[in-house]
Amino acid sequence: MSDLLLHLAAETKRIADLGFMACTAGNSSVLVAREPFSIAMSPSGVDKTRLLPESFIRVGADGKPQGGDVRKPSDETLLHVALYQHAGCGAVLHGHPPHAVALSLDAESHVAFRGIEMQKAFVGTATHDCTRRIAVIDNSQDMAELATRAIAALVLAKADDSWAPAVLVRGHGVYAWGRTPSEAGRHLEAVEWLSRVWLLSRAASVRTL
Repeated sequence: MSDLLLHLAAETKRIADLGFMACTAGNSSVLVAREPFSIAMSPSGVDKTRLLPESFIRVGADGKPQGGDVRKPSDETLLHVALYQHAGCGAVLHGHPPHAVALSLDAESHVAFRGIEMQKAFVGTATHDCTRRIAVIDNSQDMAELATRAIAALVLAKADDSWAPAVLVRGHGVYAWGRTPSEAGRHLEAVEWLSRVWLLSRAASVRTL
């Protein structure tokens, strides 16, 4: 357990140091047990570069702290719970990477990346010669409503392997998941890198018109 939380704290710091969890934003979690369901969740309103293994809060399927812990987990805990239950992942990282957020503002139901080598950062992707899609869902301050939208996107993704292990919340940020914290963090970083390239490409196209 301590090694798992060390891994989560280190990956959270790495993503925060990239500027994707600015101003105490963002959150991270790791699966502790499927049955009974339990995850370790980052606390609310803290600098994500300073998390220690003991900083994380054990929560159950209801999103509430376990074992009498009175600390406040992230406001977005219920969305993390929904992702574990429907994506079958082992870790979730959420950040606010600026290029991905910018791209989400004009997107419709999803964004698609084609022919970019970095697509291979997504687990199971062996070639750039493919399309990788990321669902874009509307934001909500109601976490139950936001979780419902994310689940709907996951149901769609399960029927088509072109979908990446991430969802983009319009004007807000990226939720990315994986088997481990480092895999989830890599997926989040890949979404931002691909979004930046897409926006640079569009800007170059406009300049040449």
